Order: sequence, then C-alpha cells, then structure tokens
Amino acid sequence: AASQAHIAVTSRLRQAVVLINRVSVQKFPILLVRIIKKLHLRDENIFSDDEQKQLCKVFSLSDADLRTVLEACSYLFEQAAYHTIHPTALKKFLTGIDMDEEHSQAVVKVWADSATEFVNKLKEQTMTGPQRLMDSQYSLHLMMGDSNLTRLKDPCAMLELKLSGSNNNESETEENVVVELSHPELYDLFLQLEKAQSQLDSLS
Repeated sequence: AASQAHIAVTSRLRQAVVLINRVSVQKFPILLVRIIKKLHLRDENIFSDDEQKQLCKVFSLSDADLRTVLEACSYLFEQAAYHTIHPTALKKFLTGIDMDEEHSQAVVKVWADSATEFVNKLKEQTMTGPQRLMDSQYSLHLMMGDSNLTRLKDPCAMLELKLSGSNNNESETEENVVVELSHPELYDLFLQLEKAQSQLDSLS
C-alpha cells in the first residue's frame, strides 16, 4: 500500500470538507459504510431519493450540500483504492486538507475495514474493460441575479459525455453522463487533463 496519498485536492473537495466537519460524527460512519458498500455499482444510486431527503434532515444539509458530501466521500474511497493508499497515509492526507480528527478517523476506519473487499469488487467490475468516451458536448448556463437582471450570477458549464462499454454479459452498453461544473471546478479539471496529457506525451 502507498505510504503517501496522491489524491488531487480540488476546490470542491475542500468545500466538502467544511461541510463534513459540521455533520454528526456519530452518524457519519453509517453514511461512509453505505457508500463504500455500493460505490462499485455504477448503474445503481447509493441512496434513493427518499433516503437522500431523510439524510438532508439528519445531517441538516441542503440537497446540493449533501451531493457535495457524497461525491467527496466517493472520490476519496475511489482514489484510495486506485492508489492503494495505506490508512495511515489517508489519515495524514485528510488532516492536511483540514478534515477534523473525529471525521477523518471515521473515514480511515471504514477504509481500513472495507478496503480489501471494495478493491476486489472494483477488480471484478473492471474485468469487462473500462468505458470509452465516444462523444462529448458542452453548453454554458448563465444564471441571472434576482436583484439586477443585467448582472450574471454563478455561470457554469454543462458537459455531456457519451460513454460506451461492456457489461458482465459482454454486451455493449451506452451511457450519457451530464456533469455541471463551476468555473473553479472546470479549471481543476483542465489542470488534471493537462497533467494527464503531459504524462501521455512523455510515454509516446
């Protein structure tokens, strides 16, 4: 297992950490266990709509903030699996991005308890091969402010990705994924793509 956590720190992840630090530390592990148990199921939501509404009440979060927390926890577990990160290294990373002691310890404990099973499930899933990007489109959404219609508020980009892959029955499947990105999130993505392009160039 890796002794250092090579996880990209995005502005959205930092935003999620602030929210995570506010949620009930007693109930947080229940959320984490559910995420890591179902995260490998790409075609199935981790929580139903009704469950998400209930979670918003339990954790006193808006729908958007809950999504941010769920996405961040999923991202952390996926990255920890991809880089085979040791629990100690994950703990150091979480502390470094200002997740408090109790919440970071909860993440690390769930990872330590479930990592082997989670990684094995991911390996079984990827035996069918990764999804391929067949097409992509984008559009810009410019939300107008309420008080002054001449001013733009919270512009965002919508990316639509058409993916193709094979399922366990070896039949081709297609999936359309729509991602909404703010300017900082789009810039984070751009930097990561540039890094990937640079690494590919160095290998060619």
